[in-house]
Amino acid sequence: MTPALPDPAERHTAPALWLVVLALAGGAVTSVTVGARAGSLVVVGTLVLAAVARLLGRGRRPEGIAVRSTTFDVVLLLGLAVGVGLLLTTTGV
Repeated sequence: MTPALPDPAERHTAPALWLVVLALAGGAVTSVTVGARAGSLVVVGTLVLAAVARLLGRGRRPEGIAVRSTTFDVVLLLGLAVGVGLLLTTTGV
């Protein structure tokens, strides 16, 4: 007996997740080509934009970014952005 194939209408592509992955990869490329400070700024910007998208999306939107409750996701993403931003401004790191 073969397993039932999933309904194509129920298939999730999670475009927001792929945008975040591409932006973070862009941050890595920027770090190598331009410098660590510029790459870190790309990462911080990506995290902030993901938090804003999660806050505006509500519920299970945007797919791929929504993991827990909206509040938890936004606080976590902004906390990570602040952490990277603090490391970015710290001398000697």
